[in-house]
Amino acid sequence: MNMFYACENLINAPALPVTSLSTHCYYGMFSYCASLTSAPALPATTLEPYCYSEMFNYCTSLTSTPTLPATTLVRYCYS
Repeated sequence: MNMFYACENLINAPALPVTSLSTHCYYGMFSYCASLTSAPALPATTLEPYCYSEMFNYCTSLTSTPTLPATTLVRYCYS
């Protein structure tokens, strides 16, 4: 949660290969990373509440969004 929060010079995000997530695990991870240009793949298909929530808030340089493969969603998992 919030691991890279406000890392203004972060351009490339690390890989996030986990496919089963816990509650809040990636919450806000890249929020306010204004230089981040591409989002990492988000391969998880087993989600918990808020797991990806607010992950890219204020990432103003993003040019594309990741594919979201989960078909069974839980409360605020991708908010």
